[in-house]
Amino acid sequence: MNTILVLIVFQIVINLVLLVWVKYKIRNYLGSASETERVRREMAALVMELDASADRNISILEDRMAALKEMLGQADKRIAALDKELSNRKKEAAVYDSLGRFSGARIPPASQPEPEKESAIPFIRFSEKPLPIEESFADKVLSLFKRGFSSDIIAARLDATMAEVDLVISLDRERQSKPLG
Repeated sequence: MNTILVLIVFQIVINLVLLVWVKYKIRNYLGSASETERVRREMAALVMELDASADRNISILEDRMAALKEMLGQADKRIAALDKELSNRKKEAAVYDSLGRFSGARIPPASQPEPEKESAIPFIRFSEKPLPIEESFADKVLSLFKRGFSSDIIAARLDATMAEVDLVISLDRERQSKPLG
């Protein structure tokens, strides 16, 4: 009985030693400083990548806003020119009416004096050639993409970012995949 008791105590001691050793190994593996440091480095890299992405997106938005302001200024100038042209057209119509060109030629009788002509309106010569219209950025991107150029080459050619080029391409793909309706 004494030997059995010694064996049981010996077995308990060995089990306790093994338990302590396994617990020590598990704590070292799970709580190791190198693992914690690796996770911290990865998190820092992710934060830096997100920060850089946010900066790129903000700069793209700022560029687009500046371009939009410029286009609004050009549109305002065109509207002002259109208003001026419209007032000139109204004056032209009044002159044509007074000369009788719209309702047929009126020849005044010889005994009556000719009506006085209104102030001279300058003759406006319109261009015989159509004005060249620059292709839009999206059309340029899609044209180059359909010819087989990659996004980075298109971005370099058009002096744009790859994000802008990829956005145009993905929007075109999405537009083509949606059914008309």
